[in-house]
Amino acid sequence: MNPTKKRARASAPAKVILFGEHFVVYDKPAILASIDKRIYVDAIARSDDKVTVKSNMGFAGAFSKDALEKMKEKKFRSLVQPVLAAANDAMHEFDASIGLDISIRAEFPHAVGLGSSAAISIATIAAVSSLFGKLSKQKICNMSLDAERIVHNNPSGADSAICTHGGLMLFDRSKGARPINSKIDLQLVVVDSGIKRITGKLVSSVKRLRESDAELFYGLSNMSSNLTAQALKAIRSKDYAELGALMTLNHSLLRRLGVSRNVLDRLVDIALKNGALGAKMTGAGGGGCIIALVTESSTNKVLREMKKYDAFVSRVEHRGVVVEN
Repeated sequence: MNPTKKRARASAPAKVILFGEHFVVYDKPAILASIDKRIYVDAIARSDDKVTVKSNMGFAGAFSKDALEKMKEKKFRSLVQPVLAAANDAMHEFDASIGLDISIRAEFPHAVGLGSSAAISIATIAAVSSLFGKLSKQKICNMSLDAERIVHNNPSGADSAICTHGGLMLFDRSKGARPINSKIDLQLVVVDSGIKRITGKLVSSVKRLRESDAELFYGLSNMSSNLTAQALKAIRSKDYAELGALMTLNHSLLRRLGVSRNVLDRLVDIALKNGALGAKMTGAGGGGCIIALVTESSTNKVLREMKKYDAFVSRVEHRGVVVEN
């Protein structure tokens, strides 16, 4: 199939995990939110079969049709390969094979627990597919999991779901994604510790703990489920103080799981001492970001104390993936 237009643009949002990271891999529930920072992907059809990728995230390249096999020798494989896989899968849906210029612009850092790999895959699939036709959001979400497996080996699907559909979401692997209907207005300060982390290694470390000390792991797992259930009630009743307290408890649980580190604990403490209602690491841990639930009066205090770090204020957004005309 030939493209029906030469150029397309799509975007997908960043995400934070409010509750349930790591345990969601083992069929426990998690609460996620998409936030108002996005990744934009432009796809332009070429007259040859070459695929070029450029980005503001530190990776780029030009590739022939057999690029996926050759990617094994590329030092930036983990960042570029999912882009190529997502683009190829999108073209295959329309029985197409063309050259592409793919341009990626991110409004937030990658490898810090904000869902950059899912957002890139989703926006790439949406942009490339719209050169030929239209895919449903659910189809885009399902397709993005193949690209996510390149990065994360065994993704829960949570990142793909929230970055596709947006808003607030309750997710578990057996029941899938369910939107949380609430008018709660969450204002978060997101703070990047400056330390990149590799999700796969952290997931593997949790797996080893599960195998070596099952009693401890399942105790923490049940605590996580209880916190998530209480948090869902707090969100629905718009109880900000309770939600913040539960976030802080969740961070303590993740510390016990062994996926936090001193810099994340210190950032959580700084946020709490400066008026945040609650704070926790978000995502796989080992580095990456913390999130702090703040009020209008505490926002500037928290930001001021985080001036040595890349920190920004964000709110929940509800659009999910968007294909622009």
